[in-house]
Amino acid sequence: MKTKYYKIGLIFLIFIVTSCSREEYLDIKPKGILIPQTIEDFRLLLDNASSGGESFGVTLKHSLNIFQAGDIEITDELADDFGFAQSEINTYLFQEQIFPSPNDDASWEGYYNLILTTNIILDGLLEITDKADANEAAKLIAEAKLHRAYAYFNLVNLYGLHYNESTATTDLGVPIREGSGLEDIDLTRANVQQVYDLILNDVTSSIDQLDDVQDLNLTHRPSKAGAYGFLAKIYIYQGKYDLALTALTNAINLKNDLRNIFDDDFDFQSGARLLPRPVLDPEIVWHKQDFHFLFPSQELLNLYEFGDLRSDWYVPASSTPLGLTVDTPLMIAKFINSNFSKGINTPDLYLMRAECHARLNNITEANNDINTLRESRFLAPLYTPINITDQNELIQYVKDERRRELPGNGERTFDIKRYNLHDNDNISVTHTLRGNTAMLNPNSKNWALPIASKYILLNPEIEQNPRD
Repeated sequence: MKTKYYKIGLIFLIFIVTSCSREEYLDIKPKGILIPQTIEDFRLLLDNASSGGESFGVTLKHSLNIFQAGDIEITDELADDFGFAQSEINTYLFQEQIFPSPNDDASWEGYYNLILTTNIILDGLLEITDKADANEAAKLIAEAKLHRAYAYFNLVNLYGLHYNESTATTDLGVPIREGSGLEDIDLTRANVQQVYDLILNDVTSSIDQLDDVQDLNLTHRPSKAGAYGFLAKIYIYQGKYDLALTALTNAINLKNDLRNIFDDDFDFQSGARLLPRPVLDPEIVWHKQDFHFLFPSQELLNLYEFGDLRSDWYVPASSTPLGLTVDTPLMIAKFINSNFSKGINTPDLYLMRAECHARLNNITEANNDINTLRESRFLAPLYTPINITDQNELIQYVKDERRRELPGNGERTFDIKRYNLHDNDNISVTHTLRGNTAMLNPNSKNWALPIASKYILLNPEIEQNPRD
């Protein structure tokens, strides 16, 4: 039974290489698994798995996470008009079972297939003996570790409770997949601390081998700037704000571009201000792809102030080219130019650093970072710099600014989990749809998504998340 799940991973791997004309680039070893041979082979495989492979799910950052608590609102009329998947509705209503057997969970499979791919690359690169390739091999090893860490980070935060230093060694994390073998695999869930230890080791052991930044057409590859930003996010999730601040300063010193969004394209059919295509977006530090539509809640829309150009990201759904008839607000900004970039971007770097400064009572520095970002989000004559001197008020302002700047990327769910744990914010989420009302209470066990029954049936050692 243990090998069945990773046969799924092998199928995805075969799809990866065959979709890139495998016969042209790789010399297949007929041992039941496809093994690349040269540095060029490994580069091809890693780039494919981390950029253009959306069809097999390995680049997903969050998927259903946005429906859990992501500033989204689904009305009965919208549900009838748009046609959400049942798994999306189940997540929205916090159901005990999201994926009935034998249905797949695209996030679970996508991340574990990415882990399998990176493990194959890491195992294979150990056999590279040509010294001329040593530097490039070291860079590929570093990049593969970053992608693996990213996958585990999202898995443990989707399917586990938020990192709590006092309980991390007993809280259920996710299975740690070691090596690239497909037999005799133990998929018992590691604890949250063990998963975070693996993530941190992968990141910190790799930064020095990475390029400082990547060209815009190569941002699917990790860079030092992206790795420092990712490292800071990990530390923030652990509540280690001093360590995060150091990492963020390193990241921003390498990459600090901000667009003035007044200059972004405007779609006159819908009336929406658009995001640029990813290869033209200077704010992208480390590109990770995700795809979903954001139907914002009124609570989110109310956070935007007069003159904030980000409010132009939202237009009535009926004005968009999606064939919808409802006038529900819809964030169309990223769809026309297909800018589904998640991962790490410079606005997130500034907001994370502002949060760290605020939590460490560096009031002036926190205000400066917020104003640096917001100045590029308003028409210059309409912007008045903020100067918040109360620490708690400043922290809350950063939290609200994260919602204004980073809507629909799933971060809101993770943020609520950490705010409830570290700050005792006592945030609950209530959703109502078709006569059903469901509430997700603060610090509920149900913040950890249930694991699809398919994988537990295939691998009985995977323990299901307890529910309230």
